[in-house]
Amino acid sequence: AADVRPHRVGLIVANAERTGTADRVTSVVADGQAPPFRAASFDRVLVDAPCSGLGVLHRRADARWRIAPDDVDRLAALQVRLVEQAAALVRPGGVLVVSACTLTRAETLDVDDHLAWHRPDLVLLDPPGDPWVPWGRGALLLPQAEGTDGMALHRYRVDP
Repeated sequence: AADVRPHRVGLIVANAERTGTADRVTSVVADGQAPPFRAASFDRVLVDAPCSGLGVLHRRADARWRIAPDDVDRLAALQVRLVEQAAALVRPGGVLVVSACTLTRAETLDVDDHLAWHRPDLVLLDPPGDPWVPWGRGALLLPQAEGTDGMALHRYRVDP
């Protein structure tokens, strides 16, 4: 697991310990735009993308005041860079999962559109079922459906 912020890496370590997975999770402070790992070295990669967070407004209403008009486009561009780097880390036959706690098109569907165009070796996997709802080639979890955060998810297999 990697995050550019040391505090977030500390949260990852604490969660791994809490869930009993600390022996299977190695955490590093690193920028996902230039990951410190060899290409094709992982069977599974999860990108929990930095995003506008507009899917969490039901529990963090103040977030609406922290988002500037150009933030969504800036964050979507960052997501594309992170996802491209993450995809390069997945072995052929491995799985890439991209999630974001937002419901904006730019940060979800447009990122997937970029991958569909630039990474034809990424084969889309079926999205999760109920309570997730179809969203382009992926799925959304709507806050009103389960009383949880709103989020988007796309899953891919790297074609050998």
